[in-house]
Amino acid sequence: MEFRQKYPNTRMFLSLEPIMDFDLDKMLTWIEKIKPEFIYVGYDSLNKVSPQVEPDLEKVKLLMFHAKAFTKVNPKLLRERRL
Repeated sequence: MEFRQKYPNTRMFLSLEPIMDFDLDKMLTWIEKIKPEFIYVGYDSLNKVSPQVEPDLEKVKLLMFHAKAFTKVNPKLLRERRL
């Protein structure tokens, strides 16, 4: 059963932080199906995630741009990938 079908009146948000590499189409489909009121998107602010799993900044910006079509987007820490 779809999450939103099971909990149709529940207020929810998503926190995509620390964001790790993702498939853009799949992530957008997932977010759209959940229908959160808003999402947080940001890189690892505590440097506990390996830089190799962080997506490029342009990919994150593209995710946020498209997600704005169906939810509010709150950017957190955004930067170029750590090396």
